[in-house]
Amino acid sequence: MIKSIARILNIRNLLIIAVYLFLKNNKDGTYRAYEIKEESMEPSLHEGDYVLAAKVSEPLNRGDIVIYEYTPKNIEIIKRVIGLPGETISNEDGVIKVNGKSINDSWGNGESVSFEPITLQEDEIFVLGDNRQKSSSDSSSIGAIKVEDCWKLRYLYWPYHKFKSYE
Repeated sequence: MIKSIARILNIRNLLIIAVYLFLKNNKDGTYRAYEIKEESMEPSLHEGDYVLAAKVSEPLNRGDIVIYEYTPKNIEIIKRVIGLPGETISNEDGVIKVNGKSINDSWGNGESVSFEPITLQEDEIFVLGDNRQKSSSDSSSIGAIKVEDCWKLRYLYWPYHKFKSYE
C-alpha cells in the first residue's frame, strides 16, 4: 500500500499538480502552462518540454521567446523574437537583417527560408523558430505578430533536470 502511494506521489506528479494549482488560482489569467509540441525551437526547446509563460506586460527584446495563437489553424505556436516594433526585417542569402544590418543570430540553427522584407508597426514583432529547417507558422510565412497576442516564456519546468528561468 505504501509503495503504491509513493509511486503516485513521484516528483513529476507533484510538480504537475503544483503548476496546475498555481494556474488554477491565477484568477487574472496572466500565466499559462504550455507543452512544446514541435521541433521548431530545437536545440533550445524540445518536443515534450513543459514551459510556463506570462502575458506580455513589458517591452519585448530581441531573443525573447513568445507563444501566440495562430488562429487559422487554431494552434498555439512558440517562436523567438527577431524583429521589434518599427524595425524592417529582411533575409539576404539566408542572413537575417534588421534595418539593413546583419544581426548576431546565435539562436538560428540552419539557414532561414527566404521572405519578403517587412516593416513592423509599433505594435508588431517578427518571430522565427530556432530550427530554421523545421520552422513553420512563423513571421516568414504568416507575417508580423501583434505584441498584445503574445505570452513571454518565463520558465522551462519539465523535465525538471532542465529547469531554466527566462527572466
